[in-house]
Amino acid sequence: MGIFHFGEEKGNFYRSQWNELVGRGQQTYTPTQIVVERAQGVYLYTVDRRKLIDFTSGVLVSNLGYSHPLFERKFRYYYGELPRNTYNMITPIQVEASRRLIESFGYSKAQKILWAASGSEGIQKAMWCALHRYPDRFIIVATRHGFHGKKGLAADVTGESSPNPNVRWISFPMGEGYGKEYYKKELDNLWDEYSGKVALLITEPYLGAKGSYHPPKWYHKLLQEWCNSHDIPFIFDEVQSCFGRTGNMYAFQTYEVEPDLVVLGKGMANGEPASAVVGREDLIESLEYGEASDTFSGGTSACCAVCATMDVFEEENIIEHVREITPYFQMMLSKLKERFSFIVDVRGEGLVYGIDCVSSEIANMCVLEAYYGVGSEGVHFLGPLAKKVLRVSPPLIITEEEIDRAFEILNSAWERIE
Repeated sequence: MGIFHFGEEKGNFYRSQWNELVGRGQQTYTPTQIVVERAQGVYLYTVDRRKLIDFTSGVLVSNLGYSHPLFERKFRYYYGELPRNTYNMITPIQVEASRRLIESFGYSKAQKILWAASGSEGIQKAMWCALHRYPDRFIIVATRHGFHGKKGLAADVTGESSPNPNVRWISFPMGEGYGKEYYKKELDNLWDEYSGKVALLITEPYLGAKGSYHPPKWYHKLLQEWCNSHDIPFIFDEVQSCFGRTGNMYAFQTYEVEPDLVVLGKGMANGEPASAVVGREDLIESLEYGEASDTFSGGTSACCAVCATMDVFEEENIIEHVREITPYFQMMLSKLKERFSFIVDVRGEGLVYGIDCVSSEIANMCVLEAYYGVGSEGVHFLGPLAKKVLRVSPPLIITEEEIDRAFEILNSAWERIE
């Protein structure tokens, strides 16, 4: 049986039709399954005339919100009359987008780029680069509980176990209180066992899908030092953290590291499908003609959207806005935690957080009650992460006034839970 909401005749119709036509595996589970008619700024408008403040940015994709005037204008300008598919062709906008992304990193290892059409494809290409560069090495090191994708090598390094016999796991800080030496010992033990056989180490800046766990800065520095000392490519999965989410353009800036390969995705194109790997030339050039090619990678729309997004970040000082609004947003989250006993913890940075609830049942109720909101207004969340954690990731353009209204709605709506 599909999702049904009383009083939503149109929404229920489209949900019913979707369930008849599309396999349930197409989407992750969200107890609201909203049906959107239009979107503007930080707002989503449903077919049943509900107005929702979006706390998801799609899924950390629409960092500039929806129908952003400057983005849309720039996107149309760049697109012009270019072909939609550019397989084995080159357009000037593809060159410009590639150059701007590489230059935006600002460190010497950022030398070349490979394009992909999704985050998991970008992860696979980055791993291919390391494995091809060092064909005599077979051990893949990954941090536990990360999410890198559902396909191929990306799936092999997701979670805490793997069907790939060459994957080895190391711990990621999740509030246990272990010091630096604990993690260093894990790394050193790995090297003692597999000296000269480690092809790569891959990690995320923070654990998103596991429930928003953000490590101390020394953690990623430790990983980089270990990789550098043994000539092991250090791969940073920034698919969900790039383009402003942590308060810097890139999370590697937030955590003060310079990875050998960085995988970008989601917010880099503000809604257009795009991903990219940026990093060392010797790694990227280890792939021969055709070994990283596919139909849609680095196509016209992706590159136009990347350039348009970068223009908006520069012209509207998006990073500065995130830094200015972050303390206020954190304060409002803290007040929410103080008010509701079912909130166990709030974790995060910049404009990405996890609200950890006491149970899966309560977390799902929070999503539903936020949707029902007050009158015709509500707040949109996705289904809980790790069963009981609500991800909070509003568009980076959100204002103090919009934050106030969102938390007014949540305070009223969640009173119905207690």
